[in-house]
Amino acid sequence: MSLFCLISPVVVKAQELIKMTVVSGESFFVHPDANVSVFSDITNSGSIGSHRNSTINFLGQRWISGAGSRIVDESSGGANGIGGAIRFAGSGMPQYINTQLNISANTGFPNISIVNSSNVILEGLDLVVRNNLTFESGRVILNNRNVNMRLNSTISGYNQNRYFVTGAGVSGGSLIRKSTGLQQDPLVFPVGTSASSYTPVSVNYSGVAQDIKVRVFDNVYDKATFGISDNQNYVTKTWNVNVSSLDPRSTMTVHIQHNGSEEGSQFAANKNSRAYISRYSSSIEKWDIISSSILTPGIISSVGAVPNAYVSTRSVTSGLTQNEYFSKSVVSDNVLSNYRVPAGISPNNDGLNDKFVIENLKSTDKVGIEIYNRWQSLVYKDPNYRNTFDGIGNQKGLINNELPDGTYYYILNFNSSKPVTGYIVINR
Repeated sequence: MSLFCLISPVVVKAQELIKMTVVSGESFFVHPDANVSVFSDITNSGSIGSHRNSTINFLGQRWISGAGSRIVDESSGGANGIGGAIRFAGSGMPQYINTQLNISANTGFPNISIVNSSNVILEGLDLVVRNNLTFESGRVILNNRNVNMRLNSTISGYNQNRYFVTGAGVSGGSLIRKSTGLQQDPLVFPVGTSASSYTPVSVNYSGVAQDIKVRVFDNVYDKATFGISDNQNYVTKTWNVNVSSLDPRSTMTVHIQHNGSEEGSQFAANKNSRAYISRYSSSIEKWDIISSSILTPGIISSVGAVPNAYVSTRSVTSGLTQNEYFSKSVVSDNVLSNYRVPAGISPNNDGLNDKFVIENLKSTDKVGIEIYNRWQSLVYKDPNYRNTFDGIGNQKGLINNELPDGTYYYILNFNSSKPVTGYIVINR
């Protein structure tokens, strides 16, 4: 059974229909140039036809693509044509796309428009878009899912208020774009960690044809995805660029945009003279240090530059790994050779080694210190350290309390140089 919509516009009222269901074996086709509005939820287990120049205005709360469902276009196979636009245009509430079939069998949506200031949230499995995704208002909340943009598909209308929200954690959803490996223009990934943090990436990639997956998360960890964070000398974001295949001849140039409001204090103070994109080296488990690069205005937007945002660029010409991690840093070569850092203290008031004294510390030096216990809990912190630590904590729950004897981990930031890490033993 097939239902054809030939009249424009067509309105299906919520009072008359609680849920629109296309069952397995049935079809609902929207005629070219027709404009259909659906106010109820949609469950599709059959076939919805969205032909070129047609429009489905979805005003319900949930669009469910059940197992075996298809959203076909005007081509003979239903997946190679242009198709119509499906506009998620709910008002005053978020809308949900629940995909219940594996992407390998799913032809996906031909074209989607996001027209909901309350956002569209993904549920179920990954979302597939064959041709175009347009942002008119609102965001797509990935909710630990991926958005798969098929080869030669486009994304338009993105800016600091319209983008894909990957989530703040080190794992979660990503935006995936297919690359031929021969593109001249960059692939844009309009992503951010939250509904108030737009931090996009554009990528120029040369190599074998493959999928490029991008997500961004909060904090900069010393082991890329775990460990001690340094949110003083970096922008407080880490960008993860993943490729599906390794190609020893491949190259990549990333253009990364951040907001001035998300700069660490040392980064903000030194960004005009020292800022660069730092790349995590998995072989030595450290963030690298390179020469400074130019910060340019935040132009990764399809509708004009983003105020108080900045773009940095970095090229990877060899050794591209499957998981690349980038952040923005002002760390310079460490100068530990100019100082002497003690291995331990014995704060028992005998006048010997009672305090953690960094020798050769000059009055003009700006030294920050963080000390962590064996459970990686911060127990002492001083952004302008002057050799005063005597085994007494100053963090919540430990303020003015003696720290137990044992081994502690420290991070020292000498001026704008690379953080120095090490261990200190407290033995009274």
